[in-house]
Amino acid sequence: MKNPLDLQLLEELSNLEYYIVKTPINSKDFWKEWQEKFSRAYMARVATKKLLKSKKMSYEDISKYKSILTAYEDILHYLEILKALALHLRGFYPAGQDVEFDDEDIDIDF
Repeated sequence: MKNPLDLQLLEELSNLEYYIVKTPINSKDFWKEWQEKFSRAYMARVATKKLLKSKKMSYEDISKYKSILTAYEDILHYLEILKALALHLRGFYPAGQDVEFDDEDIDIDF
C-alpha cells in the first residue's frame, strides 16, 4: 500500500491540474484558456475570502479555508507569471520595467 501522504499529494495534484494552462504561449488560443483559468481562480479566491469573513466557522474550517486561500493565491501568481512571459514574448513589457536598447538595436536610415 502506498504512503497516505503520497496519495494525498496525488489527489492535490489532480485537483490543481485544472489550472495548468496547456495551450502553448505562442498560440492564439493561449489567452482564451489563460483568461478562463484566471477568472475561475480569482472568483474562487473571492468566494473563499467571503467564507472566511463569516463568523460561524469552527477553528478547523477557518484553518481549511485559509489553506485553500493560500493555494488560490499561489495559482494566481503562477498565472501572472505566465501572463508576463506571454507578453514579454510578444514584445510588451509591464509599466516600470525598463527596456535597454543597444546601438545594434537601433536602426536609423539617413
